[in-house]
Amino acid sequence: MKKETGSITRILYQNEDFLIAVLRTESEDIKIKGNIYGVEKGETVAVRGTWDNHPKYGEQFAVESWERPIPQTEEQILAFLTSSMVKGCGKKQAKAIVQQFGGKALEIISEERESCLTGIKGIGKKRAKKIVGSVISTFEVQRIVSELLVYGITANMALRAYREYGANILAILKRNPYKLTELDLVGFQKADEIARRIGIMPTSGYRIEACLQYVLQKRCMESGHTYIPKEEWLEETERALNHQSEPSEMVSMDELEDSLMCSEEKLIVNEDECIYPKFLYQQEEKLSRKLSKMRGSRYGRGMPECDRQMEKYQRKNQMILAEKQREAIKQLFREQILILTGGPGTGKTTVVKAMIDIYQKMYPKAAISLAAPTGRASRKLSEVAGHEASTIHRLIGYRQGERPEYNKDNKLPCKLLVLDEMSMVDVSLASYLFQALDPDTTVLMVGDIDQLPSVSPGNVLRDMIHAGIPTVRLTEVFRQAQESQIINNAHRINQGKSILFDKEKDDFFFLLQEDPVKIAELMVKSAKRFMEMGYSLSDILLLSPMRKGPVGTIALNEKLREALNPPSPEKNEWKVGKRLFRTGDKVIQTQTNYDKQVFNGDMGIIQSFTSERDDNGDPVEVMKVNFDGNVVSYARNAVKELELGYAITIHKSQGGEAPIVIMPVTVSHYVMLARNLIYTGMTRAREKVIFIGTEKAMNIAIQNNQIAQRNSRLAERLVRLEERQKCRKEGIALSQ
Repeated sequence: MKKETGSITRILYQNEDFLIAVLRTESEDIKIKGNIYGVEKGETVAVRGTWDNHPKYGEQFAVESWERPIPQTEEQILAFLTSSMVKGCGKKQAKAIVQQFGGKALEIISEERESCLTGIKGIGKKRAKKIVGSVISTFEVQRIVSELLVYGITANMALRAYREYGANILAILKRNPYKLTELDLVGFQKADEIARRIGIMPTSGYRIEACLQYVLQKRCMESGHTYIPKEEWLEETERALNHQSEPSEMVSMDELEDSLMCSEEKLIVNEDECIYPKFLYQQEEKLSRKLSKMRGSRYGRGMPECDRQMEKYQRKNQMILAEKQREAIKQLFREQILILTGGPGTGKTTVVKAMIDIYQKMYPKAAISLAAPTGRASRKLSEVAGHEASTIHRLIGYRQGERPEYNKDNKLPCKLLVLDEMSMVDVSLASYLFQALDPDTTVLMVGDIDQLPSVSPGNVLRDMIHAGIPTVRLTEVFRQAQESQIINNAHRINQGKSILFDKEKDDFFFLLQEDPVKIAELMVKSAKRFMEMGYSLSDILLLSPMRKGPVGTIALNEKLREALNPPSPEKNEWKVGKRLFRTGDKVIQTQTNYDKQVFNGDMGIIQSFTSERDDNGDPVEVMKVNFDGNVVSYARNAVKELELGYAITIHKSQGGEAPIVIMPVTVSHYVMLARNLIYTGMTRAREKVIFIGTEKAMNIAIQNNQIAQRNSRLAERLVRLEERQKCRKEGIALSQ
């Protein structure tokens, strides 16, 4: 193994784990490649490895291990402290540190941390923390990464684990590499590979417990369950543990049962042989108790005044509310908690506006809050209701992993809460929200139970309706809505009937094509045609049930960008890892970022590439994205939150809408041909729907109403609590 030392003069390729660069040594320039974390142009590094020949980059040095030489002289230390690797340290601070500690500055900083810097002029606690963090991570993380790479733990994984566990991460992972699954860095099989390299026994208790937890979490998160039947869970775990094991290494069902008993005290709950992740059990239980209390608060206040205000509202708006709409308004003043449901064109928007207006007239001083699960859904609610709305997360001040600002000890200051797109709300978010409500807050939940359920665990809206929470279902399709083929066909699909076409109308089209590749081409041509007609990128939603395949979102996004936003000298680009971002690209936010106030599913357009000053006043490259007027800056390390959004999955489209919706319907997506997927996708369109595919695929989808069963006991809990309340009331009456 040969050692080379030199400075990095050019970086040819770099992502979070891998680097190809030019290293200038004393004798020659050589190309190096390997798992090198965080190296920058101009740095001096020492690398060890072997020579090989790459078909693209030619002869190069394959790095097996590397290190940054620790600066030894005062000049080297000064240069290091003022480099881009050290955050928070300018020239003045660097000179002061070197004057104070001389050639031992880095050693002292590593040992004494912030305490040695806070006495130096110009360095406060915040700046000291940044300097120490940079120094420690530069050398300590380097050592940790180097040691973990040999086990198959990448630099990015090691860094994230280091942030969680600190300097003890080496000892922790060598003892129990399955901790990586808890951090959601790898799946169980990858953790198993790492464990074998470290030398962990197949029958290790850490391994068994990790697999039990992994299977439970994976099944719940992928299938939307809040629990898994015990027998089913143990059998699946046994298969995962023994799928490649020698007979002597097989884990028995008895060993699984023993591990289960240990796990029950930690992260799971066993209720009647139903196995819950502990946090889902607690949220389902808390939600059921809160809903039960609110359901029991029936008061019927102000009914004569409600009738008068309804008449005034109708006269003012020159309209006549339908019988079911009037019933819904009256129910709002009878019940503390009410569900309003119905398909498109049944007047949900009309009656919600009436409810808010009448409530304001009756209680002018009462605070009203409107919210929805996503940013797009909240903006839509605000537009139709004429009242400010927010996301549920922002309403209660919720950030992942933290207690919401509004909670059971700090109630949300509102008397009427209107929640839209309730079918998208999972059990965790619903629990957090309802815990934050005052005992006398009235709640109106609006949603369409025929749409897709929440992405995360739970089936809250459907469970509440099944449990008897007061519900008004609007069924009458109004005359104006009957003119829309989109609405008529949406209702036909829900009834299991085939779609109908009126050639005299231009709002619903079905282009016949069987070949998936040609379907993709037609989708691109259709989008391009609408752009030529004057529609913008934001006006067009291309939806697919799946991410992979010729008509999946991944392939479609590349084809659509090539057609709708081709490269040109006027457009700047960023290449980040394998992903390319270009000025004018349509993008989608894939995770909620509370600091930027952008939410999972928000769609935007890349506006420009420029530079801004960071907290230390240093220039940093940023990409600016316009989300409906909210311009957000992304540094290179933050663009992992974004994906191309020319085409998105139907699940991601929930809560949003656009004038144009284009969807493929093909047997190549056979497993995703379901009635509620087609229904959800087409009801995102305000003006036109274009299906491209085959009648056979469409008929399969329409007839497939087998909604995947979700394991949830919310409805059961609500029914049980209601029965207990009735028994208590009857007992009191008898005793009297």
